[in-house]
Amino acid sequence: MIRVVIDGAALADPYSRGRGFGRYVQSLLTSLPQMADLQIGVLVLPGTELPPGVTPIPIRRFNKHALLASPEHLLRLGLDVARARPDVFHGPTNEPPIASKRPVVQTLHDIIPLLASDPGFRWERKLWRLRAFAMRRADRVICISRWAADCGIRYLGLRADRIRVIYHGVTPIFAPSPVPPMVADPYFLFVSEYAAGKGYPEVFEVMRTVAASGEPHSLKVAGRLSDSNRPAVERMLAESGCRDRVELLGYVPDEELAALYRGATALLFTSRREGFGRPPIEAMASGTPIICFDNTSLPEIVGDSGILIPDGDTRAFAESALRLIRDDGLRADMSARALGRVRLFDWNRCASEHAEVYRSLAG
Repeated sequence: MIRVVIDGAALADPYSRGRGFGRYVQSLLTSLPQMADLQIGVLVLPGTELPPGVTPIPIRRFNKHALLASPEHLLRLGLDVARARPDVFHGPTNEPPIASKRPVVQTLHDIIPLLASDPGFRWERKLWRLRAFAMRRADRVICISRWAADCGIRYLGLRADRIRVIYHGVTPIFAPSPVPPMVADPYFLFVSEYAAGKGYPEVFEVMRTVAASGEPHSLKVAGRLSDSNRPAVERMLAESGCRDRVELLGYVPDEELAALYRGATALLFTSRREGFGRPPIEAMASGTPIICFDNTSLPEIVGDSGILIPDGDTRAFAESALRLIRDDGLRADMSARALGRVRLFDWNRCASEHAEVYRSLAG
């Protein structure tokens, strides 16, 4: 029996569990216990909900502020791992242990704060110096895309022979409708929490062109907007000239989001920075056509199942959106391609490939 301990800090609150890190950890902890040769322990804060079949290992943290919580976790994690005494430790988020006498598997999602010049990433860039040092010491690094792996080699100095690329899966709730949905008011869908580089200004620019064409489509925006970010988004909308065509839905639970995907003419994904890109695979699983920019990991993930637009070209993006509105055959073809490609993204397969990495170190 191989004792694997996984850092479960990303599950500390319900909101985090539904986001990228939390969804990844939750999905692994659901699938890994099905493997008879693995015993799964999870480092968690008291009160954290866990799937059945895993053993909680309580940890303590004292800093609640985001600027201090991450460095505290980085510095204390090695002590927690030593106390847990696993055969293999897995750090699934961006906080690897600084030092460990146990074999360490670390996941690299992206290094976007190091590549972006946004002032808001200033603190993150400083943290990444410490993270990079710790990641170079890991025995294996699981990268969620080939693009993330290449960035890790180039910018963090990771060894190529220690890297394994393993794609994420898609939650089963995202699936095509058994019958074509009846949509009275046609719409495009945009899914992303607001942040610099996530494509909010670009998608509003696309919608301005769509509105000027005379087509009736609106845009539904699904993604958390904090009180501090909402004024900036509202200003962008006011300046875009298409405020009456855009509905800001805020955070949308998966059940409602799945229905939104199924009813949308297409997912407009104007993000400029993605280590993987969860909305595109959710759209694929729903049979929803995808239009996205040709940047970072997106061409690797979307492949030929979507329409790739030269990065930043909102005019070409809008023209493709209009083609999809007007061409039933193109929409049907894109939907079929999406449903074919989504087979690459399966959480059980993802967990099985993680288990192979654990066994290679424990052996």
